[in-house]
Amino acid sequence: MQSLVADAQWDPRSEYNVSDAERDSRKAMNASQVWRNPELRVTDRDRPTPDDDEVLVRVRYAGVCGSDVSMLETDEDGYVHYSAYLRLPNVIGHEFAGEVVETGDDAQLFDEGDLVTAEVTDYCGRCNMCRQGFMGHCENFEQLGFTIPGAFAEYVAVPEKLCWDVSSLRDAYGSDDEVLRAAATIEPSTITYHGLFARAEGILPGDYHVYHGAGPIGLTGMNVSRAAGAGDVIAFEPSDDRREVARELGFDHVYNPIDRDPVATILSLTDGEGADVHVETAGAVSQTYPVIEDALAEGANVVHISNAGSDPGIALRKYQGNGAQLYGSEGHTGHQVYPRVIRLMAAGQLDTRPIITSTFELSNADDAIRRAAERVDGKVLIEI
Repeated sequence: MQSLVADAQWDPRSEYNVSDAERDSRKAMNASQVWRNPELRVTDRDRPTPDDDEVLVRVRYAGVCGSDVSMLETDEDGYVHYSAYLRLPNVIGHEFAGEVVETGDDAQLFDEGDLVTAEVTDYCGRCNMCRQGFMGHCENFEQLGFTIPGAFAEYVAVPEKLCWDVSSLRDAYGSDDEVLRAAATIEPSTITYHGLFARAEGILPGDYHVYHGAGPIGLTGMNVSRAAGAGDVIAFEPSDDRREVARELGFDHVYNPIDRDPVATILSLTDGEGADVHVETAGAVSQTYPVIEDALAEGANVVHISNAGSDPGIALRKYQGNGAQLYGSEGHTGHQVYPRVIRLMAAGQLDTRPIITSTFELSNADDAIRRAAERVDGKVLIEI
């Protein structure tokens, strides 16, 4: 089968203390400190056979994530920008939807022909973190497309506990092709849903939401905020193309932070109160956090989602003075996030298909990654 494989040179920086576990597993906990001179290639691999607790999915659509792009981009020394978990070489890709074509001997949740999408983090269920309910922080985790083979391939084997049925979307979208196309955008939609409603506390209908960054995660998040009853959704994004995508989605308050003062704009649109909810989805933290801190509503929630390459200076007194909270959010595991997002889509409250702006065939998957790296699209899909 055809697959898109990422590979790089294992060459830890001299100042990085490689653990024994990293060295033995070749799974870097901070890829930007270890993997150097990356390359992508479309290659033939054997079709996987599902383990007893897995299902084999024929992938139909897979989305390109910013993390996929950051595995290709490098600093001046050739080290990848991606700063989390990564084992190479590996088939990358983790935002996908497809059809179950085979089930393992002990798999009980799905049958051949079922339409599914999947979570990313495979958790053990036995470690201390899992036993406390923090499966997203499993001590023995693996991740589809990062440490185990992912979805930029004709087939992917997935633990059945990670899969979710999307057949309920048929009434909303009509054809199975449209169902799977829409379902490939579920994973990025769950990222912000998790941040807003599983991590942050006290976000209420009628709150003013501001998105700092309207790339794919920001755009899907804006849709989630609207579906959840935000009083208004405001966004700042320097890309002309992405601002246009946001406007086509029906968002009126979308601005270029370079041309228009974000703080003054937020205060004007909120009658001087500031925003109740700030979502950082840009990663440009040295620019976004000063804006956030000068536009906090009383009791505001700040949700940090982007995988920033540096740390901002934090004005703690402003959070203290406004009674504001800053929540870090990563992933989407647990809390029934996936089925709830699927319900919103099935009810017609959340339609992310307009975010899809480019589609590539699997044979050109490396071009899809490079296209996403230009940061002008909403969501780039690979059709298989």
